[in-house]
Amino acid sequence: MCRHDTITRYLSIPGHLPSQIRQSRVFKNYLILLTICFLLSGCASAKTNQFSRFAELGFAYSEAVTGLTKEAGNVATDADSAALMKAREHLTPTERGKTIIDHNKLLRERIGLLRDVRRHTQLLRSYFQTLAALARSDEPSGIGAASEDVVKSLGKMSDRIKNAKVGALPVSEFIGPVVKITVAQFQRGALEKELRVRASFIERELDLQQAVLQAIAEQMRTDLEVLQTREEALEVVDPFRAATNSLPSDWTKRRKEVLNAYVSLDAVDAGAELARNLKLSFLALVENRLDPSDFGILFKDINEILTLIEDIQGTKTKNRK
Repeated sequence: MCRHDTITRYLSIPGHLPSQIRQSRVFKNYLILLTICFLLSGCASAKTNQFSRFAELGFAYSEAVTGLTKEAGNVATDADSAALMKAREHLTPTERGKTIIDHNKLLRERIGLLRDVRRHTQLLRSYFQTLAALARSDEPSGIGAASEDVVKSLGKMSDRIKNAKVGALPVSEFIGPVVKITVAQFQRGALEKELRVRASFIERELDLQQAVLQAIAEQMRTDLEVLQTREEALEVVDPFRAATNSLPSDWTKRRKEVLNAYVSLDAVDAGAELARNLKLSFLALVENRLDPSDFGILFKDINEILTLIEDIQGTKTKNRK
């Protein structure tokens, strides 16, 4: 039996959810039901069962960050293309060739970082599943080795992310100070041992998640502003300024669509806020002071990310019409 199967065998959560769950509206309903279940079962359950719930939360977090980083890559590509089209007419053919090569290189690096963030998030999800497995059995076969493999992979991935830049912003600038952790006593000896060895390491990895998502948010805000300004100019302002006797027949409709499609630039901070709250909840979990209501806060954060993704995708759909 492979290590992943060993972990899954001890969990109440599925190894994956149906593809329909990945559609944000369905996923939102799933989160609401999951939150209600958590709140209703919180008082009656043993404290170690919270690790299984946290593993469920880790899955939802991973799905949300995956969607957010994919949209961040799409927005970055669109904004960069808009900037290139604007600059192209002022460049010579030789300058155009060099410019497009340079921009492609930087954009590949950005997309590569976003891919690393998704992989880092998936590894954290796997680690939370490991903790849930340890909370269900004192010495499940293969779980310790699986945990060590995940931690090693996280270490390699985090070095790349720390040294990366998002635009002009180094990810390392957003990393916070080390937090001291006091691991509580748990009934399962293997679980407590694992936490005493690696809880501090995981705290640093969760802080890195917050740091990189904040860096991504700063650049994503800039990219969205570029796209929204360009769209308004092309579809609304320029036609209105044009020296013709009449406006395009669909000008009023397009103006309404463009203005209503604006994505709140403040909303892009949702990913970093989610990562911050996930880290705080992990600390509370390890120190045995996690309240069931804390899960509701985290699922609210996830819901805000899904709304942001819907808004961005809705804007692109309207602009294609």
